[in-house]
Amino acid sequence: MAQNLNSATRLHRLLQQAENHANDKQVMETWAKIFAITEPRANKRALLVAERLAAMLRELEQIQTQMRQADFSDSLYASALTNIEQCLSSMLLSGSWSQVKQYLQRETLIALAFCSEIIPDEESDISPGALTEISNLVGELRSSLLEADISPRLRKLIEHHIALIEGAIAEYPIAGAKAFREAARTGLGELIEVRDVLKEEKNSPPVSKLDTVWKRVNETADIALKAERISQLGQKAWALLENLL
Repeated sequence: MAQNLNSATRLHRLLQQAENHANDKQVMETWAKIFAITEPRANKRALLVAERLAAMLRELEQIQTQMRQADFSDSLYASALTNIEQCLSSMLLSGSWSQVKQYLQRETLIALAFCSEIIPDEESDISPGALTEISNLVGELRSSLLEADISPRLRKLIEHHIALIEGAIAEYPIAGAKAFREAARTGLGELIEVRDVLKEEKNSPPVSKLDTVWKRVNETADIALKAERISQLGQKAWALLENLL
């Protein structure tokens, strides 16, 4: 078991799953399984896969930056990271899974595992139970919109925030708790922009449930992100919005 939890740890977890898939399977469909994408529409499914691969490439760039900062000889890990970059290419999506696996030799995964031990520990795992709780709260928020008597502008905003949180849940295995932090930053900025609308409709059930789900998201991210745990940035940011209202 990895001692540290960071970008390299998360990529290693995901890439280890590559060994469990048959060589003749299509790359796009195999990534969809690894990312737990259940979207039935082929075009939308392909778009989601491409987005997840882009997120993995961003984490790979973070690994490269942190390894350079650690002052290790790049000859020890550079070729492995290049192999990983190749296997994540969207150019392979229409090919067979063997084209991906050729870049994921045992030595590549071992080098990535070493990177995970060298790069500092950044956060704690969010438990499956906490993720399920957030998902359930989002489901309750969506249900509250069905019969809610709110303005079209507020309805559209809440629907977008549902998408933000669901996107963060989906991206969590790749980007970690910062996926929730980035979603919360975006959501907070949008809510401040429409605070006049919120003031008028703050007693409606959807707004109350939106408040509940964002507080839970921020609390979860604050606990997981060790560097920010003491300051509780997410919860303080939400308290600022409440004061504005």
